[in-house]
Amino acid sequence: MVNPKLIHITDLHFGVSADSVLAGINPLDSFNAVLDAIDENGFGEELLLLSGDLSGVAHRNSYKMLNGLLKNRNKQVAWLPGNHDRFSLMEKYLDNFPFQRVTDLGNWAVLSLDSSQLGTPAGHLSGEELLCAERFLSNLRDRPVLISMHHCPIPIGSSWLDEHKIDNAEDLYNILIRHENIKGVITGHVHQNFEGLWGKLPLYTTPSSCIQFKQGSDIFGISSEPPGYRWFDLNVNGNFTTGVAFASGFNQLPNVNSSSY
Repeated sequence: MVNPKLIHITDLHFGVSADSVLAGINPLDSFNAVLDAIDENGFGEELLLLSGDLSGVAHRNSYKMLNGLLKNRNKQVAWLPGNHDRFSLMEKYLDNFPFQRVTDLGNWAVLSLDSSQLGTPAGHLSGEELLCAERFLSNLRDRPVLISMHHCPIPIGSSWLDEHKIDNAEDLYNILIRHENIKGVITGHVHQNFEGLWGKLPLYTTPSSCIQFKQGSDIFGISSEPPGYRWFDLNVNGNFTTGVAFASGFNQLPNVNSSSY
């Protein structure tokens, strides 16, 4: 039996038009460069998990462009919202890729949770999302599970980003830790690679497909790293390997002197 693969892409930050620019980078171009790198590395047929901030401006045009691009490139996709997104618009305009709470990958399952809240970049799991986690996990007890959400639940050593971590993460952790079949947690939002432990749970963040933030910085800062993604090789026995890769041939340079995004 062939091990299923999963490709994690996050923080696309599409704008209103195809020529929108974010800190010197065209998000549409950078996302295409990431997809090209994925294809070149032999992952082109694998499922893409897009974990939020697909738009940077919560605009229908962002989702229309993304839907068309993914359809034209014949991609398999699962997605969830981030703080820059609007879920209702995502559902309407990502019409070729309906929202899936649970995504099946062989004997594995990915459970997607919404950690976004209106009016703030910080993360929070509503009571409804917590109940949803309990309900779905009770039906996935016999399968290895990955949890995906936009916000990170723990500090990553960057003060300004750590202020955005999920404010009621303990409530979710107390649910997850009761399920021994949960193998890891995947998040976005921080625009950088991080691997650590959330209590007893392995946790992974992924570089943005657009701009990266400076690691270990107490204030906002953009790094010169290129767009990236994370891959997972999921073993049928419940183990996995993972790593980060970058679109090394992408030639647009971010404005590292930007004071915001």
